[in-house]
Amino acid sequence: MKLTWLGQGGFLLESGACRVAVDPYLSDALAAKGLERMSPPPYAPQALAAGLVVCTHDHDDHLDPQTVMPIALARPDCRFAGPPAVVAHLIRLGVAQGRCDALAAGGRLDHGCFSIAATAARHEGDAIGVVAEAEGLRVYISGDTLFFDELARDVRRSAGGVMDLAAVCINGRWGNMTWQEAAMLVGDLRPRLAIPMHYGMFATNTADPGPFLAAVREMGISAAAMEVGRTVELRELLK
Repeated sequence: MKLTWLGQGGFLLESGACRVAVDPYLSDALAAKGLERMSPPPYAPQALAAGLVVCTHDHDDHLDPQTVMPIALARPDCRFAGPPAVVAHLIRLGVAQGRCDALAAGGRLDHGCFSIAATAARHEGDAIGVVAEAEGLRVYISGDTLFFDELARDVRRSAGGVMDLAAVCINGRWGNMTWQEAAMLVGDLRPRLAIPMHYGMFATNTADPGPFLAAVREMGISAAAMEVGRTVELRELLK
């Protein structure tokens, strides 16, 4: 399995010919609201070539019309999934209902090589996190969420086994975990590797990943910061 951090909460996962994108924000649409990107998008939306796009909730840096619509037009076979509010928004944008799959917490869908499970999240609206499984590897992407006591238990139940990678939000603003809370969650989950995300996109909503990485390593868990746009082999990353 290959993994690419797209920036913010976005990831591209690849297994063979199967490509799943989670929360891609590949425009600078939020500059109109005073949130300019700190770095350019690693892909043009049309070049992402995803067969499935999962949006964990209906916020513009996770469901970006300027990203999803070019993908929908460039790839007529691409499907889209997310909670009911996401599906409703996609349909309003013009994505055919038949291309959309509702994915609420506790739900699951299969796409080619991937099995996608939706986990609980505590954020504005009907947000979810996701566990993506392929090639015997399980990747948890928290989406936007606050910390709550049942979160780790729900993620473990959805994963159905050992977590290989946990990608967790650390920015501590606007309904997201602080780096301390993200480290607590990782300590509860005990993945083979933890990576921080949801930072480095907007100057007013970022965080230093260093303290998170240090705290996780002190618990005896591997931790690494990813480079936006760089594709890595997950098994190599886990070594």
